[in-house]
Amino acid sequence: MNRKYDTRESWLNAAVDELRPLFRERVEVPRVRVSIGFPPKRGLGKRRVLGVCCMSAMATDGIAQIYINPTVSQVEGAEGVLSILVHEMIHACGIAGHGKDFRELGVFVGLEGQMSSSTANESLQQYFEHLVSKLGAFPHASLHNSMPNIKPDRCRLVKCVCEKCGYTIRITNKWIAKGIPECPICKREFIRDL
Repeated sequence: MNRKYDTRESWLNAAVDELRPLFRERVEVPRVRVSIGFPPKRGLGKRRVLGVCCMSAMATDGIAQIYINPTVSQVEGAEGVLSILVHEMIHACGIAGHGKDFRELGVFVGLEGQMSSSTANESLQQYFEHLVSKLGAFPHASLHNSMPNIKPDRCRLVKCVCEKCGYTIRITNKWIAKGIPECPICKREFIRDL
């Protein structure tokens, strides 16, 4: 049966349910919420973070939350969305870091390579193909891995300094146009610090 999902989140949460059996012999995967979103650090660039799991202890409702980087374009390949999802599901089981416990469970479910940047082995990739044929196409269009060259927004507040004592203020261009204020200490007019 080929089901269709309208949102990435509904598709990913259905995928979690389909992936749970891989873990059952070793551990029960707790309830998780899965979404597409940038990680807190290194979301773009060559060495970007592809997934993050905020463990249940971090959530006010006690439900772990997994985020997959929106720059990931492949779904079922060795480094695709589903491989990242399996990796983060291990963290959701309460395993922090990528040490011995992570490696044991990761290898058991079908991850290989360096566990901090694990990939799906061939057997797990075949399981992913079956899963995608069951769930239907992943409703996602990836984002580019780098931002276009957009001029940075100019700061709204302009730094002005007293030449004599160094007193500093920040003021908008609107008020500078009406007249630059004077220093409350020296009674001299502030100078724009460019």
